[in-house]
Amino acid sequence: MATQNQLQRIQIELELSPELYETINNLAQHLNGDHAEVLLKAIALLEVALEAKQKGKHLWIVDEQDNLETEIVGI
Repeated sequence: MATQNQLQRIQIELELSPELYETINNLAQHLNGDHAEVLLKAIALLEVALEAKQKGKHLWIVDEQDNLETEIVGI
């Protein structure tokens, strides 16, 4: 059974460029989700990256053999 906090939602209005709106739409399609799911996942990923940075850690993308392909910087 869901608690009241789980059911409560706050609606916000965003002004986006057409390009960003298209990106969000494309991501939603890839997730088989909606715009809210895209934003929730993006915020969760940013939160993880910021917490890691505060602990002196780095965010990397590695290939199947754990070879560094990309370091995420600027967060």
